[in-house]
Amino acid sequence: MSAAAVAHPLSLSLNGVDNVGKTAQLSWLARAIDGAHHVGSADKWHRRWADLAGEGFAQWWFEDSSTAEHTALMFTSHVARREASGPLALEDRGLPMILAACAATSAVKDGLTPQSALDEVTRITRDLPQPAHRHEVHLLLRRHSDPAQEAAMSLKRESETVGDRYRAYQEALAQVLALQVEQGAYDMVVDQRDAPILDVQRAIRARIADIGVAVESLPDPQLERIWVLGGMSESGKSTVGELLRDEHGVARLKTGYLLEIAALRAGVSDPYAWSEAEQAGRLTEEILRFAAATKARAISLESAHRFEQTVSLRNTWGPRCQVVYVDAAPETRAERAAESRAELRERDAIKSNRGAGRILDVADHVLDNSGPLGNLKFAVESMVRGVHTALVTPPSWRPRSDDEWLQKAAHMLTDDAVTLVMATGSTGTQHWVEGWSDVDLLVVRDELSAEWLRQATALLTRPGIKVALSAFTVADLATHRVPPRVVHSLRGARTGAGVLYRRRDYAIPLPAYREDDAASRGELGLVLMNTRRLLATNDLDTRALYKHLVIVGRVLLRADGIDAQTPSQVFEALTDTHPRLRCTPPSLDEVVADPHGTDVRARLAHAAENLLRYVDSIGRTAP
Repeated sequence: MSAAAVAHPLSLSLNGVDNVGKTAQLSWLARAIDGAHHVGSADKWHRRWADLAGEGFAQWWFEDSSTAEHTALMFTSHVARREASGPLALEDRGLPMILAACAATSAVKDGLTPQSALDEVTRITRDLPQPAHRHEVHLLLRRHSDPAQEAAMSLKRESETVGDRYRAYQEALAQVLALQVEQGAYDMVVDQRDAPILDVQRAIRARIADIGVAVESLPDPQLERIWVLGGMSESGKSTVGELLRDEHGVARLKTGYLLEIAALRAGVSDPYAWSEAEQAGRLTEEILRFAAATKARAISLESAHRFEQTVSLRNTWGPRCQVVYVDAAPETRAERAAESRAELRERDAIKSNRGAGRILDVADHVLDNSGPLGNLKFAVESMVRGVHTALVTPPSWRPRSDDEWLQKAAHMLTDDAVTLVMATGSTGTQHWVEGWSDVDLLVVRDELSAEWLRQATALLTRPGIKVALSAFTVADLATHRVPPRVVHSLRGARTGAGVLYRRRDYAIPLPAYREDDAASRGELGLVLMNTRRLLATNDLDTRALYKHLVIVGRVLLRADGIDAQTPSQVFEALTDTHPRLRCTPPSLDEVVADPHGTDVRARLAHAAENLLRYVDSIGRTAP
């Protein structure tokens, strides 16, 4: 029901302990219900609150006023609010919450139990003038069902240190609210935990839509990342936006443009007349509309000049929103500017007054753009890849083959600078074939010296078996300077596959499947070139050619979302998914048993030629 369609007056209230987000959620909700009357909190509806405001307010609240006086003012204010309410009123703290606040205050200053205090304030209100009857729906926002945890989470969000009295009040308030929930005082309870504002707003709208209130829905696109770019003038925000767009497929938007669109939509001439928290909400709505229309998975937002707006935007989106501060030395910025130094200082002053410099203190990423462009490209790459990183404690992984040797090798390779040792490919799995498969080890280290590499290579010897050591630095992995097979191996680290050692403080990069697919296809040209070179030799290396066919097959299948493991699984899946491809090489057992046989070589070469011809055909486009 909209306000115009309400058959009987309705009051809808949001309730909860302090810092749970009631006011922010209600303000946003009010814009989504046509004709709703946002009546706010009860203290706006009695003139005495203005007289009490100031340094002595807490003294009156907790000491000077009696419980009867305090409760009467709270309740009378609510009655006045109710009398002025429109057909569909939105209340910031409804009647149950008012009783809860009075009871918590009484519990602190009168030394009563929460239940006794609630009973007392309820008794007091029975003798006071009652509000006009109307249908009421009360929704409680909470982060935890345990009152002690709920109070602790509320106090944790205080911007300043609080005294013992206020702490006791919040603890009592959480206990009273828990009692009220048990007694059925709230029609709905939304357990938001640490969910971002946007997710909680969706939950609230869904709950009130279920009772027939016509509330505007929010688009729900599959938006994974918002990069909010801040920094002073000429720091390089636009360059970072371009890099995100050109190298990482991120849609590039401007804060000012989106706010102008929001203002036009709302019929407002100046979007900056809105509070910065409301600006964040309006920006969020425009971002959702854009992402829904374009199917964008990631966007960048330039430029973050306003501190409160930026913080509110991140709180609205949660971890999906990453604040990036692009920093550069003043002298560097002055050299880049097309304007005079005086004009640059003037622009900086405007941004500083809006809180642009303070964004540095809350940024998720700080990019130093004082050096050459190449350094910034690597920094952006590291930042984008880093958002997929998770500090994982992989499950215990025991090799299926070469267990003793692999554990010994990992022990020999590990020192204080080593962050990760992995067995990759078929190494250590049931797919490893004696006399055919290599032993592949991946080592990640804080730094790599030539001396360490020589010593490590000398340690890793196994008669009759090729042992390959791939070594990278932490920075290599952070900036994705690794071949596709390493990307693929890192994906398996989420379940612990292949992990022989991980330093406790090291966060293993966990690439997404699409990164694995893109990296594989990116190297396909090199694999095809080497395959053709193998075919061109007089003495065909069946072992190398067979492995290259498997690699090409895996690249094709990975693009289809198929992750085949063994060679036989690869060729079986290729037959199913690519029926035009006639690639039927000899089996692995046949190649291992007779690698130099005429029949094996002929069949393998024929399969390779068919595979190359097929890949060439699917790479063509019509003129």
